[in-house]
Amino acid sequence: MVLSPDDEARTNSMGLFNTAEAFRLSAMALQKTKVDSGFAEMPVRQLYFHALELYLKALLRQTHTVAALSSKKFGHKTDRLVKAAEALGLAVKDEDREVLSLIETNAVIESRYIKTGAKTWPATEALCRTCKNIRDGVGRLLRKNDVMVRL
Repeated sequence: MVLSPDDEARTNSMGLFNTAEAFRLSAMALQKTKVDSGFAEMPVRQLYFHALELYLKALLRQTHTVAALSSKKFGHKTDRLVKAAEALGLAVKDEDREVLSLIETNAVIESRYIKTGAKTWPATEALCRTCKNIRDGVGRLLRKNDVMVRL
């Protein structure tokens, strides 16, 4: 993927962080509605998955190009995103590490494209906590780098 310098500049850490925040807040609002359906957690889970990915990419955007973040090196690979974010100073709690380990590429893809059968998903309450912890950690690091994000 080759982007113009303008496209590269328009996909910045602040925009990624703010978009992640929109997904997280939407997940929280939907989660509060307590929809009475066996599959009601599916969209909530997908919103949290996407928010987590975007928070991590917001931090990584400080040192990586948009093309690199979209490439096979990172893409939707949560384990690689987390490892690279930790190298940039993100502290990940043990519970968050457990939740993030359940969000491997297959879990993210299977949350979007229906595949029947047994699966192990993180609880939405755990996803909510992990998402907030990652948000807070990434937000602090971005603010240290003079990226104006709200905490």
